Amino acid sequence: MKFLLVPLLIVGMFVSFTAALLAMLFFTETVKSPQELAEMVLGEYDTTRLSDDFVDPEDKLGRLTALVEEYRTLYQARLDTQAAISDSLLAVGVALTAKEDSLEAEGSRMGTVADSTRTANKAARLDELATFYNKMKPAPAAEILQEGTLDDTTVAMLMLRLQPQHMAKIMGGMNADFAARITKIIQELR
Repeated sequence: MKFLLVPLLIVGMFVSFTAALLAMLFFTETVKSPQELAEMVLGEYDTTRLSDDFVDPEDKLGRLTALVEEYRTLYQARLDTQAAISDSLLAVGVALTAKEDSLEAEGSRMGTVADSTRTANKAARLDELATFYNKMKPAPAAEILQEGTLDDTTVAMLMLRLQPQHMAKIMGGMNADFAARITKIIQELR
């Protein structure tokens, strides 16, 4: 009989503690319905959720600080994206100006543009290109100039129109052979 009473006592205590726990969960409104209780037991319910009454105001401040950091990260990512788009737009503008120059050169080859007009137009185009390249970062500018969309003489004439410190940074970002060729042409043009 003694062996039968011990398991019955254990089961009885388990049932009474479970009933007390359920009563406390419903009384404190941690669980508001039997469906929430079933979700909690099955693991579909966030048991770490606290009522707003129990949340410390400093903890709310910590959450707000985390949100600010998250928004700051998103803002910085958007700024970086915008800067990349701006650089690509500048590169497209440079490519369009180079295309215009090549079309103008083709037109002059056909004899449709007078030599003095062509020189003045080329100088104006180079001034436009110089304003684009002065606004660009040196590394992308050096890469674009090296791609060969402009001939070496045009690149040298363009480099002469840039601000000296910006020209030096762009030349520093170029391939050594290409920079040497451009430097030689610049010296011949002076």
